[in-house]
Amino acid sequence: MGRIVQKAKLQNVGDLCGVQEGYLKPSEIREAEVEFLVDTGAAMLSLPPDRVKALGLYVIHRRKVITATGEVIRRVYSPVRVTILDREADMNVMEISPGSPSLLGYLPLEMLDLYPNPRKECLEGNPEHGGEMVMLQL
Repeated sequence: MGRIVQKAKLQNVGDLCGVQEGYLKPSEIREAEVEFLVDTGAAMLSLPPDRVKALGLYVIHRRKVITATGEVIRRVYSPVRVTILDREADMNVMEISPGSPSLLGYLPLEMLDLYPNPRKECLEGNPEHGGEMVMLQL
């Protein structure tokens, strides 16, 4: 099976709120285009420290995390708006070790209603919903 890499636009949600409230200009929104490795074994959207810093995110709390090398404590940061394939969701960011690839885990995939297609090596709209973005509220 293939490896899936997906580009996404990230924007600092606090900055988006600042624009909405009128104390920031749209040109002041910290944003980035990031290439993610899709990893359904990871839970969150995870970024290395240099990306977190560039987006101006702040620490919300710390979480115990199980990695391939054992248990560690990771920082969880304020939210970003992630946009992929014209779908968007706001979510917190978990740090990942410096030099590691940015990871797109199963929680953002669920929120965006995206489905990994390993044969085509891409993300697609969830086939259970005819490819359209549908939120579940069960």
